Amino acid sequence: MQSTQPADIAIIGGGIVGSALAYYLSQNRHENKKIILLDRSLTPLNGSTGHAPGFVGQYNDSAILTRLARDTVQEYTKIPGGFDTIGGLELATSQTGAERLQRRHDSASAAGLPAKLISPEEAARMAPALIKKEDVTSALHFASDGAANATRITTFYQDEARSKGVECLEVDVTGIHKDGNGRVDGVNTATAGFIPARTVILATGIWAPELLPDINIPIPIVPVAHPYMYGPYHAQKKIPTPWIRWPDHHVYARDHGPFYGLGSYNHAPVAQEPKDTAIGEWITEFDDTLEHALGFIPSETGLTPRETFNGIFSMTPDNLPLVGEIPGFEGVYLAAAVWVTHAAGVARFLCDVLEGREVDGEVKGGLDPGRFGGKDEEKLKEVALGGYNEIYRVGGVQ
Repeated sequence: MQSTQPADIAIIGGGIVGSALAYYLSQNRHENKKIILLDRSLTPLNGSTGHAPGFVGQYNDSAILTRLARDTVQEYTKIPGGFDTIGGLELATSQTGAERLQRRHDSASAAGLPAKLISPEEAARMAPALIKKEDVTSALHFASDGAANATRITTFYQDEARSKGVECLEVDVTGIHKDGNGRVDGVNTATAGFIPARTVILATGIWAPELLPDINIPIPIVPVAHPYMYGPYHAQKKIPTPWIRWPDHHVYARDHGPFYGLGSYNHAPVAQEPKDTAIGEWITEFDDTLEHALGFIPSETGLTPRETFNGIFSMTPDNLPLVGEIPGFEGVYLAAAVWVTHAAGVARFLCDVLEGREVDGEVKGGLDPGRFGGKDEEKLKEVALGGYNEIYRVGGVQ
């Protein structure tokens, strides 16, 4: 299947992160590098990209994640059909929640993001089918947030990368191969044998730890379960509805166009052992989780579950992705635990690292895959899992 000529760069993982890397790395016309993108399923997308609701909220309590999200939106808006700037609404249902929205407004404004506190009446006019005005004490509108079509974006990146000479291959990678000096020299696959490569990038999301069994530092990426539902089909609205989030209750809703979607983090965190896809078995307790979430939707909307699924995604102890060269594993880079919200920003950052451009030291250190060195891996995983219920406290959503 492959020529014996080694690839300069082999990217494992054809989701939104790996595909973005293939795209950006192939844009340098001054370097004639051989780049290959490997995944056991390029179509359909079996990783977290394939089921992500697509919300892109740019402000986060982490300055690093805010920066990556802003960079990502800048890139997504260049892609036809890739990003819809519908805005985002955060709703408070208590005085404590209203005070929190005030703080988020002030911090987001200081960061240069358009943020505006609005009345419950104004919020309800933006999304009458999804908001109970009488429940709302305060609302915060982020006008430049929006919805990413992750599948469309991924397809765009792959198509553009192919046009620049990137080979996109469906192969099942089973491990990374090292030469006698301990440096990477390729990857082993179940379907195409050994594929030589000088540099390997793991963009395999929830499966990343499986391909790194022998390293001596913790890679605390924890796959977690998450319930989401699609509602009945309805006539598409002429004016797009913003994303809705109820941070007090860890619930969010999206207008997908022909139907509404609803998800919740308001349940005990559940670690997962992913198999071939990032869709896990349905957990019966999630029925109650979604029933509670539906209580925030006006009854006249008639929102009921038409389809439910358990979408698995990655958590880390500090809620930051792992991006950069793996210490002690020369030539192997990681770009994992990356959400759609930050994917293009992460890809641009790692592209700069690989091509020797200067990068922000704070970002590099914050994303360093070796930052958990010397710590107990089981404790780290426990902290990562516990962070699932803290996602709304720092402004994140998958």
